[in-house]
Amino acid sequence: MSSDNGALVFLILGIIKLVHSNICFSVDSIVQRDKYMEHQVFSIFRSPSLYDCASICLMSSACLSFGFDNKTRTCLLNSNNSDAGTVVDRTGFLFSDIQHWPKSLTGRCSQRACPKTTRCEVTRLGSATCVPEFQGCGHPPVVRDATMTYDGHYNGAVATYSRYTCEQDFKVCHNNVTSTCQSSGSWETPAGLCERFRWHNPVEKTYSFPCGPTRGFQLIFKGTLTRRTRWGIGILKQGDVLFYSEFRYWLRGFYKKIALNTKLHGRWNRELCTDLTMEVGQESQVQITLQDGVYRLVIDGASIYNFTERDAGAKPDQFYFVRDVSVRMMKLMS
Repeated sequence: MSSDNGALVFLILGIIKLVHSNICFSVDSIVQRDKYMEHQVFSIFRSPSLYDCASICLMSSACLSFGFDNKTRTCLLNSNNSDAGTVVDRTGFLFSDIQHWPKSLTGRCSQRACPKTTRCEVTRLGSATCVPEFQGCGHPPVVRDATMTYDGHYNGAVATYSRYTCEQDFKVCHNNVTSTCQSSGSWETPAGLCERFRWHNPVEKTYSFPCGPTRGFQLIFKGTLTRRTRWGIGILKQGDVLFYSEFRYWLRGFYKKIALNTKLHGRWNRELCTDLTMEVGQESQVQITLQDGVYRLVIDGASIYNFTERDAGAKPDQFYFVRDVSVRMMKLMS
């Protein structure tokens, strides 16, 4: 609709006098032009006219004001009125508090008071009844130090989080993370904003890569061999061991050797060996890097072995360490 047509519509609204149950009022005195209420929309749908939108708002136990988009013929029901909500400029929208509209607009529902969480509805037989109503999801989850934008809390509404910071030992994973209002009345929990990339005194278990699978990373361990046996580190993708390095001080005939291998589709492949320089009881820094399809093993700053990946292009998503080691710190950057 052009701006001239929009002005004409509003002019017509301004002159029309509605009489309902001996109540006379001027529409232009209760409707604000080019205004919109932020963040309060709990229901949104197509509507043929401003009056139809007002009528549906009156039938709702949750609706305290409404907006109407002249161009798209869209009705927006708000959970607050202008005294409690923020009304801003937005071209092409009409806004009104519902308290100013006569209940008689709802026809048979004008004599029916519905409890909270319901709305009035006229059946095919012409009787007014109260039916459950989606009340929205309320305020989206708060993320500390994040900038959040959202237009309402109706079913399907999206809240977007950006420019957030993470606590120490955690890293930002995405520039923008979203949460969606669900039909259950709850927002999705924003996931993946911050994920741990550094662990202090970690325990033996499987750890996920921060921010998901990647084609390049640097994994650093600061650990001490505690026995004259072995320490193993594995890089995984969905159960496959893409890279495994085992530091064997003394095991089945191996003395101070590093064994390198992969386990793909349940089968260990050909093992490669090289010399081990670490000592039991002394802390060492082990660094495993994946770059351009090559795993590089570095111990205490010395390059030990370059291992070309056997599952080309695979993106690892987990890692672990096992056996005779005390790890003081590990860090994974991707």
